[in-house]
Amino acid sequence: KMGLVRVLEHDRDFQTELASAGTKLVIVDFTATWCGPCQRIAPAFQQLSTKFPNAVFLKVDVDKCAETAASQNVSSMPTFIFYRNRTKIDRCEGANATVLEAKIVEHYGSGGAGGDDDTEAVAGHVRNTNNLYYNIIGMIILALFLYYYNRHNSNNDYNYDL
Repeated sequence: KMGLVRVLEHDRDFQTELASAGTKLVIVDFTATWCGPCQRIAPAFQQLSTKFPNAVFLKVDVDKCAETAASQNVSSMPTFIFYRNRTKIDRCEGANATVLEAKIVEHYGSGGAGGDDDTEAVAGHVRNTNNLYYNIIGMIILALFLYYYNRHNSNNDYNYDL
């Protein structure tokens, strides 16, 4: 089925689009007609819009909507910025479809899919718990290393060979 990438014609449309998206994830492609990489990634952006139907895909031409591009600190094309609840949550620069898709997957959650926003909260909690787990393991490994290192290197302090 056809994905829907909406092209913004005016700066004034930007906030309107973000507002009407509600809790859905919004991915904005800041692009330019004269930008080769932008043209190359355009079909992938279109495909992603069919793959993630509960997200809103917008395209902003930086020449037509210079004010919007400036207000979002866009200085290179293509730049993809992610929003939810009118708030900027992530961005990626460059025409790398793999990185772009990975970020969409990361933020897609279930926002707007059925009002079930707990999934994203749980995912965030699991991520934080994993980080804590790895930090603790890291500290244990470091402690063991220091323990053995000190034991082997401080033998000279205890053993005086006469």
